[in-house]
Amino acid sequence: MSDSEIRVLITGAGGAGSLGRELMKSFHLASQKYKIIATNSSPISLGLFETSFGYIIPKASSPQYIKILLEICKKEKIQAVVGGSESEIETIARNMKVFSENGIEVLSNTIDVIELCSDKYKLANFLSTKKNLSPKTIIFKNKSDFEKFESFPLVIKPRFGSGSRNVFIANDIDEASFFCNYLKKYDMEPLIQEYIGDHENEFSVGILYAEDGKLTTSIAMKRMLEGGLSTRQVSFSNNSKKKYVISSGHSQGFFDEFKDVTEAGIKIAKMINSNGPINIQCRKTENGISVFEINPRFSGTITPRSLVGHNEPDIYCRYKLYGEMPEKVQHKIGYVMRDFNEKFLSLKQIEEKSRYD
Repeated sequence: MSDSEIRVLITGAGGAGSLGRELMKSFHLASQKYKIIATNSSPISLGLFETSFGYIIPKASSPQYIKILLEICKKEKIQAVVGGSESEIETIARNMKVFSENGIEVLSNTIDVIELCSDKYKLANFLSTKKNLSPKTIIFKNKSDFEKFESFPLVIKPRFGSGSRNVFIANDIDEASFFCNYLKKYDMEPLIQEYIGDHENEFSVGILYAEDGKLTTSIAMKRMLEGGLSTRQVSFSNNSKKKYVISSGHSQGFFDEFKDVTEAGIKIAKMINSNGPINIQCRKTENGISVFEINPRFSGTITPRSLVGHNEPDIYCRYKLYGEMPEKVQHKIGYVMRDFNEKFLSLKQIEEKSRYD
């Protein structure tokens, strides 16, 4: 561990539940001292007010985005930068070489891994060729596609992106058609996916796999999919009392060793040629692990993991900067529950956050 303060820039430092805020909380929980510089494209972003060093910058789609981000990095003597929103993570990864040339480490996976995992259809096909590691997934064209599945419910989701936004459970053809057409209406390509397993055996698995396994860590949390915070949609079978659940993405749950799940996660990370952080969303079934999503980045569950003693942003930052390997310390066993806290911001405070240009 370095005796000096490590200077890290976190983009997308938004409000409750945002990845940027979770990154900030995780770094603050580390025993290593960090100076956090936060950025966001909106002045009404809670993360900007959780540090004395906050900047308003253009969106990742702006041609000035990388230029301005580099200027801030140089001004603040940044040692490592990490994206806190998906669009920024991708843009920064595409420009990783530029940051490296300026002596700044990017705490990200490679653009190849990001592109593979962001395309849910491509990822599902890839995993299906590897011991059926993914539920059956097809692109929706017309109603006849539903006949390719043995039974309902089905999961309807957009092909691109991550998280639980615009993900739905359909209990019959009418619902499935409605959700597919809804996605198409808003220019999202719909996927139909088999609903697998039981919501009581759903896991969020955080993995660091870098430099062909030189750095390898894996931790699993068994999700608690109960209540309004952790569930996005709850549905019941027409013919039974079986419960079907889609997560909201605000994960809370139980931490234990879960060795079979963590080892499966490492194998999958190696399989997709990961070189950085990933987060696997999966269910444990009688046939083994079935993966329905891989986020090619740190996930919003990093703060719960940090609370039990497994701080991925800290581990990866120190590895990238100093080549430090994590100590073999067993994380705590138990539950991590989540809540929201409120913060008042005056108009004067908002106005004082000037745009960086």
